[in-house]
Amino acid sequence: MDKKLKSPLERPSFRMFLVGDDFSQHLPIPPAFIKNFNGRRLGKCTLRGPSGKCWAVELEQRWDGLFFHKGWPGFVKDHFIELEDFLIFYYDGGSEFNVTIYDKTCCEKDVKAAAKRPASDHLAETSTGGAILFKSENAFFIQTLKSYNLYAMLIPKDIAIAEGLMSSQGILIKETIMLQDQTGRSCLTHLYLKPDGRLMMTEGWTTCRKANQISLGDDI
Repeated sequence: MDKKLKSPLERPSFRMFLVGDDFSQHLPIPPAFIKNFNGRRLGKCTLRGPSGKCWAVELEQRWDGLFFHKGWPGFVKDHFIELEDFLIFYYDGGSEFNVTIYDKTCCEKDVKAAAKRPASDHLAETSTGGAILFKSENAFFIQTLKSYNLYAMLIPKDIAIAEGLMSSQGILIKETIMLQDQTGRSCLTHLYLKPDGRLMMTEGWTTCRKANQISLGDDI
């Protein structure tokens, strides 16, 4: 067994600045870093968070590189990792990475404080642990994901009128809304008023649904 490096300053490391809309599902390991595995083909690894707790994460080899995959979304969720966070991965020489997380202030992220952040908006959890946040101070609705609303989601008329999305006369007032998940990622979603007066979330809804791993039968 290879001797593991103990001091963080001795450990090989790589850094990731989180951009895009898919970092919560998988994260690439820089190709130039793979040499530090010394020929090992790692299928699984351990991520040790700032608290010292560990998360088991599977590595997936794809045509475009090696990715943290299964188990990674749980690490993201439990550490409230969000867009524009900056992560440093210190490799111990075996199969473990120690992860340091910095937020937008360029300081180490206070995960405990993030966990206590007030939930002023209405949040509906899914069975997969994902979530959709409907930005509203007073009104919210819950829907079960069915095959007919995979690509377009109906907004109840009373909610649409109360939130100023459409008038009581059936006139569209807003063409877009912003959906935000629990990690802080936002997704611009277009609204479409059907001839029968029903208001639908269309373009952007599917992206948000897939990003949060919402499946058929989940309540959102």
